[in-house]
Amino acid sequence: MSYAIPTNELTLTDIKAFRGAAIEAGIARALALGLARIREELVAREAHPHTDLWDGTSGYSLAEYYITRAAFPAAVATWALVYNTAVLTAPMLARTKVAVFYKIADADDDPQMTGVRFRVGASGATTKASFLIQLPIDNKLEPEVYLSEPVVYDPEDIMFIEWTARAAAPAAEELSFGCFIIERTGGTVS
Repeated sequence: MSYAIPTNELTLTDIKAFRGAAIEAGIARALALGLARIREELVAREAHPHTDLWDGTSGYSLAEYYITRAAFPAAVATWALVYNTAVLTAPMLARTKVAVFYKIADADDDPQMTGVRFRVGASGATTKASFLIQLPIDNKLEPEVYLSEPVVYDPEDIMFIEWTARAAAPAAEELSFGCFIIERTGGTVS
């Protein structure tokens, strides 16, 4: 089940629960994959767009800042990769990390984004989750939504994340994600 929940419909306790559930899902997956023997060998931290979602070829290449590629999607009701890179491929997650997405936000003053879907593979053959977020972002006071369930990517997964818009060829959107990286202690954080 995947649906978007506007933040103004959540309490602080709800938000903490969503974030905690995302971390727990990532830790459980990392342990199941053998990235660590025990949970104390793992750390959860907020993802950085360049450090974690850029593989040297594709992803968010502009420093540590989320922004989509300008002029995509090219037509209404089509999907395009969210990454701001000249190479139109999705990045591969590092072999030492699990990524867990729990929130989507669009900080534009006039958001054009209507949907986001999380897929996996070089062509996005498998869809993990899909969210229609036009209503909660356009008609609410806050530009972000929490995901009903965390979306987890395994090490070396190709993170084929797409967006669609209500107008053809909009300018780049300030589309960002709440995403935790789960990795062994000492990988980035000691």
